[in-house]
Amino acid sequence: MSLLDEIVAWDDESVVTRAVIRESSPFVEEGRVPALLLLEYMAQSIAAYAGAQAQQRGEPVKLGYLISCRQMLLEIESLAIGDEVEVQARRRWGEALLGNFECVALRGEERIAQAQLSVYQGQLEETDRA
Repeated sequence: MSLLDEIVAWDDESVVTRAVIRESSPFVEEGRVPALLLLEYMAQSIAAYAGAQAQQRGEPVKLGYLISCRQMLLEIESLAIGDEVEVQARRRWGEALLGNFECVALRGEERIAQAQLSVYQGQLEETDRA
């Protein structure tokens, strides 16, 4: 499920995405969504960045995994229907399979969340769980 409306801009090191909170969102309760959903917007922004990078190289888009979230700061408790969120994600370090991103979410000019996310892109191996 994609929660993003568009990629606003991207380059070799960063991406900016936009999402509008809609009444049809499965996360809306009483006209609001919890601010914790911003974590998913950030993760999907990183996925959009990785997908755009892959397409630019002529490669298929791969499945990615959020493996950690550090230092997340939520400045609000919830978002309302109609709120527009901009996510800015900048790569701090990384290589082909593993990366770390500094993410900021804005509502207009107001910073509403920030976090450092680490992601993995590749195959997860099945283990024998005897």
